[in-house]
Amino acid sequence: MNHSKQYSSVCRRTSALQISPVAAACVTLLIAAQSAQAQVAAAPAAPVATKAESAQQLETVVVSGIRRGIEASVASKRNADSIVEVISAEDIGKLPDVSIAESLSRLPGLTAQRVDGRAQGIQVRGLAGNYAGTLLNGREMVSTSDNRGVEFDQFPSELLSAVKVYKTPDASLVGQGLAGTIDMQTVRPLNFGGRQLVMNARAERNSNGQVTPGPGASGNRLSASYIDQFADRTIGLAIGFAHLDSPGQETHYKSWWWADTGPWGDQVPGVPKGVATLNGFEDTVTASKQVRDGLMAALEYKPNDKFHSVLDLYYSKFKQERNYRGLMSNLGATWNADTEPQYSNVKVGEINGDQFVTSATVGNLKPVHLSQHNTRDDDIAAVGWNNKWKLGENWVAVADLSYSRAKRQEQFMELSAGAPGTTSLGIDVQTGSGISQVTTQFNYGDASKLLLSDPGGWGRDGRSNYPMSNDEIKALRLSAKRDLTGFFSSVELGLNLNERSKDVDMMEYQLNLKNGRAPIAVPASFLLGNSSLAFGGIPAIVSYDVMGVKDALYTQTEIGADQTFARHYGVSEKVNTAYVQGNIDTTLFGQPLRGNLGLQYVRTSQESNGFVWDGSKAVPITGGTSYGRMLPSLNLVSELPANTIVRFGLARSNARPRMNDMRAGFTGVGVDATTKTWNGSGGNPTLKPWLADSVDLSFEKYIGKRSYLSYAIFHKHLLNFIGSGTVQYDFTGFPNTGKPPVVPISNIGNLTTLQNGNGGMVAGFEVAASLEAAMLTPILDGFGVVASYSKTRSNLNDDGFKNGIDGLSGVVRSLTGYYEKHGFSARISQRYRSDYSAKTRGIFYSEAISNINSETVTDMQIGYSFETGSLKGLGLLLQVNNLTDEPYRTSVSVGNAKNPDNLMPERYTTYGRQVLLGASYKF
Repeated sequence: MNHSKQYSSVCRRTSALQISPVAAACVTLLIAAQSAQAQVAAAPAAPVATKAESAQQLETVVVSGIRRGIEASVASKRNADSIVEVISAEDIGKLPDVSIAESLSRLPGLTAQRVDGRAQGIQVRGLAGNYAGTLLNGREMVSTSDNRGVEFDQFPSELLSAVKVYKTPDASLVGQGLAGTIDMQTVRPLNFGGRQLVMNARAERNSNGQVTPGPGASGNRLSASYIDQFADRTIGLAIGFAHLDSPGQETHYKSWWWADTGPWGDQVPGVPKGVATLNGFEDTVTASKQVRDGLMAALEYKPNDKFHSVLDLYYSKFKQERNYRGLMSNLGATWNADTEPQYSNVKVGEINGDQFVTSATVGNLKPVHLSQHNTRDDDIAAVGWNNKWKLGENWVAVADLSYSRAKRQEQFMELSAGAPGTTSLGIDVQTGSGISQVTTQFNYGDASKLLLSDPGGWGRDGRSNYPMSNDEIKALRLSAKRDLTGFFSSVELGLNLNERSKDVDMMEYQLNLKNGRAPIAVPASFLLGNSSLAFGGIPAIVSYDVMGVKDALYTQTEIGADQTFARHYGVSEKVNTAYVQGNIDTTLFGQPLRGNLGLQYVRTSQESNGFVWDGSKAVPITGGTSYGRMLPSLNLVSELPANTIVRFGLARSNARPRMNDMRAGFTGVGVDATTKTWNGSGGNPTLKPWLADSVDLSFEKYIGKRSYLSYAIFHKHLLNFIGSGTVQYDFTGFPNTGKPPVVPISNIGNLTTLQNGNGGMVAGFEVAASLEAAMLTPILDGFGVVASYSKTRSNLNDDGFKNGIDGLSGVVRSLTGYYEKHGFSARISQRYRSDYSAKTRGIFYSEAISNINSETVTDMQIGYSFETGSLKGLGLLLQVNNLTDEPYRTSVSVGNAKNPDNLMPERYTTYGRQVLLGASYKF
């Protein structure tokens, strides 16, 4: 049976090479401009700086305060040939940020998705992290996630000198994304005027205190950096180290699901007809510890103006430990008379046209006391070697070799316990934003009565998972640039060869008590006291050493391959990019005009391997495809009088598919007994990228070194997107494992998978401002504000696909007010994003769609730096992150609702405030 060939029929076939109207227009303009140059003698123009040179110019700024950092960012934005947002080293160093993710989330048009209370994923212009390219020193970066989206909390802010976000691409920007490209930059030591040594130490405390036995509520941050130059400033060395030991203390409530189950054939006893119920809940507390050690090093050699070499290294090791304890219970239909909940004392309320049980006593329940011990180890390493030669007067050649890899290993361990028999709960249901209250008949804080067992009827007494992933990128880039005179100041040619592979694996085990699964109390030697769930109405539950109990009392048996084969897969791809770009530096109607015009040709070959179950064993399966894409780009920057700049961008860009969507392999293959048709689901190794034609227009008014106003509009016309759909598939050769087997009417059946669709758009506008209050009156010297507001809308042509653009918040805004003068500094920052849907990790590390509610996160800092005297160089700092303890909230739809738009609360998680107090010293 050759399943590989069948993959080619799953997607629409497209030509390997397509010339679009956008590409044709750009090529025509390029030819016309060069022809005009040959006929008209033009005065010599100053060469336009490359991206690397621009970054070096940015890094030579001597940072001395918040305002100087803003000044450097504004200057970089103004001088760029694309529409960009920039964070300078001072921006990162002064903001109360645990990682670079927090800093990025406050830039115009950007926002963050919180995971375990930390800003982790970054969305650019309403599109999730998988749609953006992420670079480190101009090179594509690996990810510790299951996909391409980089987890930015892995990158300490202390080790980065600048971050530039490209909202419009150019041809020389390799690794770009559909939404934008984020380029993180480390320092170049020869850009500094002399030796520098900086040390930083901060103590940290979580305002929730220790919510359960395990890691405490206190932690610390330590960092040190050393920069020096040798051999008459021909050799430069930079070394930086950052250590983070951050506590996490969270309280969590979740509504399982809401529905009126009567129309589905199970009217829960005691529930009035036509009334929906909360069908389950969980109250949990988690104490966690995040330890991250980051190392950055750069060795720079520049013996003369003809040769420049930089070797840079980045390494990050992240360890997490999470101890989780809670109580959960079913409250809804089971379609089994023996386990059906019994409702009494029922009260009903109306919410948006639907009837809900708002309080009741629910009997015949077997709540589950669940305890987990989870760990995660991440390891990221990246090395790059860049060499630049100046050849004669007009040519520059560059060779760049790089390698990066990311490894992740996790352990998920859970044990269940419960009451000896059935019990009842009293529920006061929260139908708005908040936490439902539960009263228990059984005392779950009494260790003598609580029994290790399987109260949920899951067929096991515990479970363990061991997810692993390995991501690796090898790349070689060769480029050349020639200075010209005339319309184009220079032309660049380049080739980038990139190989990437990602392997994902997960071993799963079930745990059962060694005594034949007979319920047993937790031995006293493993007890750790009680944990409070008072936020949900439950005074106390037993806490115990999960790993100690597991090792002493349980056996571990690997779950059969028939259940886990879909969790093992690998994806490999070769992406080769050739480009040509002309850099524009001329005048138009007497006004300066600069920018670039270029074309990329991207050739991709992708392959995936996985497994399909043949009824008795897992059988390897492979699939893949190859294709090419032309990606033209045009950026024009017109400098008008009165410090006004107008920018125009026109480009075609793409975003490669999520890597787990490209997996080979199928699950759930069988013949439906009713329809007598084959059905199955799986990944799609033949997926093509998201593809869009983009138009951008930006107006910028610069008022001073640190003040500007900007307004930008953008429109992305989606030529190709990826969504879930059902297609016809030939299941010939698959085993018919039904008992008894159902004879299908045909071997052509329905395969649910990810597919390419066409048509749609993402569009919006952004307003941003950086203003110094001293422009109003000198009395306000030192005060300032930085603000942004963006609104984005999207639409996908349906074509039967589901699950459109994830991560899209319609409104994103940020506001920062600051003061800095005479050594004193203060800053308060707030970021807001509206409701959005995103793919998150669900139960047992599966992927799930969450409807995440709007959130407003506020941070603040106060500091003082000694500018004179014996303490010069010393700085003191107080920071409070998540100042208002903003909860993480999600919503869920209601089954059989009369109002289809009715959303009820699902998750409500609080992470506490993060308070840091520390000092820094610059030698």
